[in-house]
Amino acid sequence: MEEYKVPLNIPCVYHDEHFLPLEDADRFYQQLLNGTPWEKTAKINRWVALYEEPENDLASNSSNSNAYKYRDNPQAHQQQQQEQSKPFTETIKAISQKAEIWYNEKNNANVQFNVCLLNFYQDGQQRIGWHCDREEIGRTTPIASISLGATRSFSIRAKQGLEKHTLALQHGSLVIMEPICQEQYVHSIPRQTNVTEGRINLTFRCKQYGHDTLGEQEHERRDKWLQRMTDLPLGNLPSVYQPDDDQEGNGGRVVVFGDALSTTPQLEEDASLNRVVYTVRTNIGAEQYTVSEIWECVFSDSEMLDCWVAIPRPWDAAGYVAICRNERPGNDEVSDLRASASSSSTALVAKLLQLRSAHHLMQYHDHFDLHDIQEDAATIDGEQLYQFYKHRLVTGDAQIPNLQGPNKCSFRVSCDRIGGPHVFRAPQVEFEIGGALSEYYKDTCHPRMEDFDVHIRVDVVGNVVMIGTQLNVEEMARRHFTRFRNGVTIKCNLAYVMLRCANVQPGHLVVDPFCGGGTILLEAMEMTGQQVKCIGMDVSGKSARGARENARAENCPPGSCEIHCTDARALRKHLQDESVDSIVSNLPWGVMTGSKNVNDLQSLYEIFLRTAWYVLKDKGRIVMLVLRGLQLTRIVRKLSGRYRLLRCNVVRTTNNLPCIVVIEKTGVDALNDAIKGQLSYMSQYVNVSSEMYHAIHMEDIAGGYQVPDRDDMP
Repeated sequence: MEEYKVPLNIPCVYHDEHFLPLEDADRFYQQLLNGTPWEKTAKINRWVALYEEPENDLASNSSNSNAYKYRDNPQAHQQQQQEQSKPFTETIKAISQKAEIWYNEKNNANVQFNVCLLNFYQDGQQRIGWHCDREEIGRTTPIASISLGATRSFSIRAKQGLEKHTLALQHGSLVIMEPICQEQYVHSIPRQTNVTEGRINLTFRCKQYGHDTLGEQEHERRDKWLQRMTDLPLGNLPSVYQPDDDQEGNGGRVVVFGDALSTTPQLEEDASLNRVVYTVRTNIGAEQYTVSEIWECVFSDSEMLDCWVAIPRPWDAAGYVAICRNERPGNDEVSDLRASASSSSTALVAKLLQLRSAHHLMQYHDHFDLHDIQEDAATIDGEQLYQFYKHRLVTGDAQIPNLQGPNKCSFRVSCDRIGGPHVFRAPQVEFEIGGALSEYYKDTCHPRMEDFDVHIRVDVVGNVVMIGTQLNVEEMARRHFTRFRNGVTIKCNLAYVMLRCANVQPGHLVVDPFCGGGTILLEAMEMTGQQVKCIGMDVSGKSARGARENARAENCPPGSCEIHCTDARALRKHLQDESVDSIVSNLPWGVMTGSKNVNDLQSLYEIFLRTAWYVLKDKGRIVMLVLRGLQLTRIVRKLSGRYRLLRCNVVRTTNNLPCIVVIEKTGVDALNDAIKGQLSYMSQYVNVSSEMYHAIHMEDIAGGYQVPDRDDMP
């Protein structure tokens, strides 16, 4: 295969431009284009089809035989897609045999391709980004990729380093990627606006059915770990860390934002959950913050306090808060209350829609456990979901009052799926539950993906499925008009939580030394009615300029929100000592820098905290969102004479688990003063040079860094 080798440091990619004769390539292209049952999803901007060889090559119990699965969002009249992939057609068999002969002859091997994924790119606008092929198929198999149709660029680059190469995949060409290619390289098909014709790509692999690949074993290990986490009873879930002397939660007192916010009545949780009217969605790990905000802002008047209670993680659904009726009406009254919640509880809904720590507000309709369908919840498929929920609708165990009005309305179904393992994916849940609702309420409503009247949410959290009507139009955490968005911007609801943990009050000076696009600063301005002074810093000129643009777009008063392009370790260059009330920041996570720069990140954290101590007022707080929470808390313990650790709280953001760390400046560095006192007393007993005396008594440390010498941008 030497003559076909692509010039890479690791010889793992081979390219044959003339693999298929022109007449064969033309014939195969037309046969596949016209004879393939193409499928297209909302998340995959191209047409796809999956083929696998039949059962004689499969193990009888292969749960991953359908490694590639694509399901679209629900459509009004879409037929249920087949769950099992299709066997090779004659055209695919012919191409597969040619690829096997080519590879086996040149590699002295005995490869048999039994999985084929077809991708149809209609023009150069359709692309696929940097990726390595799915490891569920296995990474011990070669990949044969045949191109038919328009010539497209194929780029391959090393996962580490700058090595990169681009091929022109012509009509009828073949690319072979050896197994190591998936470990060391990623590849892509970039966008080419000048390409106006279609291209079909056939990707062949030879999955070894009958035993799990390393990739499958790793996925199973992760799934079992996630299952153990989701199966953990609520009472055994790890709680937010607070030192013993901060535990003021006796007598029902809620202590969340660093202060005692309110006193809650003793709740009979199981009974209250039978009277759920609304559910609020927030980040997993941030439920208690939302509960505290509800008690503080929503249930502030005695009438609502007597009528409603808020319960975090109802039915063990992490990331959710249930709003329940406090009294004990009969079942009929509860049903009437849910049916008329949007009209009879207008004041409550209006207040709930103003929650700053939440993402969505739903009118609750129904919930069930996947174990109610069958004992092995991990194998439940979309058809079983459909049949089970359709039965609940028919028997009256579930109902959606919003879809029962006298006037015909339109609806759509959205799903967020968290945890698992699940055979189904979120689009399939939307399709199946949406289909059940469309059939049962066919006389009063119809599905519609845009400009709909009712937005039904079906959220799956572990084994809990919750159904409700979403009452907010836009996500509640998206409330700032930003012209610039940093790639690692946190959402406004977490920014609010961090600011509350910092005890930010009107008139305070708030600093964000790693401000990015300025989300935290803008949230501080809005939550206090622009009655705080904000100073942001970022070492990136692009981010600093973007933060300024965002502040102007939010109409911040002149001088109220200053942005400096500077290093966070140079706080004392821009701030006077003991002038800052609180520092709130999303620290660099170190994801992009990699493990090689962990020591640099630790040095950055430590120098930043040492410098921040000087500019903070007595008992001023620092609230940090950081991925490396354990690393940061070790540094805080190292600086225990200067800071007191108030709280560590892990939250879920998209697919990460960062930690909110809250620390408070101690008025006196007891350890520092103790050492100074001993040095002063014992200095009379030694005779040293002035240089040695200065070295012994010097308090400042050399940071080992160069502060950028740059003026503020115009």
